[in-house]
Amino acid sequence: MKVHPLRFEKFKGRMHYEDEHLIVENLGGKLGNSEFTANLNYYLGPDSIIRKRDNHFSLTAPRLDFDELFNYNPPPANSTTKPEDHEAVFNIYDVPFSDMSFDFDIKHLNYHRYLLDDFFVKARTTKNHYIYLDTMSMAAAGGKIHMKGYFNGTDRNKIYLNPIMTVENIDLDKLLFKFENFGQDHLVSENLHGKLSGKITGKVHMHADLVPIIDDSELHLDLKVIQGRLEQYSALDAMSDFFKDKNLNRVRFDTLSNSLDLNKGVLSIPSMTINSTLGFIEISGKQDMNLNMEYYVRVPWKLVTQVAAQKLFGSKEVDPDKEDEIQYRDDTKKQRFVNIKITGTPDDYKISLAKDKSTNKK
Repeated sequence: MKVHPLRFEKFKGRMHYEDEHLIVENLGGKLGNSEFTANLNYYLGPDSIIRKRDNHFSLTAPRLDFDELFNYNPPPANSTTKPEDHEAVFNIYDVPFSDMSFDFDIKHLNYHRYLLDDFFVKARTTKNHYIYLDTMSMAAAGGKIHMKGYFNGTDRNKIYLNPIMTVENIDLDKLLFKFENFGQDHLVSENLHGKLSGKITGKVHMHADLVPIIDDSELHLDLKVIQGRLEQYSALDAMSDFFKDKNLNRVRFDTLSNSLDLNKGVLSIPSMTINSTLGFIEISGKQDMNLNMEYYVRVPWKLVTQVAAQKLFGSKEVDPDKEDEIQYRDDTKKQRFVNIKITGTPDDYKISLAKDKSTNKK
């Protein structure tokens, strides 16, 4: 066959068309790196009353290489993408929808260079351009992702996703995310490492290519990070005077749990205690997608007095490979803190003494 550049191998199946009803049974074979089997029931007539069976499509595959099948070419390295570029692609919501159900069961999926295992979906479409994800699960980035929710495409220019997503033990070093203004995929954090679990809910505005518009979205995140560490985070340099004997290039911390809100591109962080190799500190504040931050950090007074002694009597240079021990807060003891405010970006910041007025802590 010369319709597709890939070679068709071992294809077989059954197709039957009668009275405007199309039936496809066990149609499939091998196409490049992909091997799949598809089944379809579809009524093409105008009168749904005489439809003999519900519209349904299912696809099972031990391996499916979407990028190869559709000749996907990623954007050039270091390229930027304008919002209108996201809208210039084919928009699925320009196509009439029918009342139809879908099942996908793919053991290994390559989609836009994302390698997904055990990809399973049960979904439905309706005539008013809704896509319901009754269940979706996959293994990716070293962990598992589960989601349900729906896409609202009643207005093709205002596509929204309402998700309920849970993630389990996702490796942050492997988690990539495509941001609106960048063509390439980016790590969620180049400084934060560890295993992420949690739940994400909200309302996400999507482009036609289903890239999220973070500046016009609302998300609530209940997250937990274990085995965490912060590496080469330049904002910590602003507090170097408080941690003269600590390795600021590699900060390990105990389990970190918090409930965050992302609204119109601004991430709000309620006050939380972090037991880390720097000692236990409290942090709150906010940050936008351009890394403009306003953080409030509460440093135990005990650390401040230790630093004062080091300045008087001198201190040794810190080994950059040094592994400090995690220190925990003793809730049975009353603590005094110094309140610090950090503003700017990780590369251009300012530090001052100030208190987060949104809290009642002293």
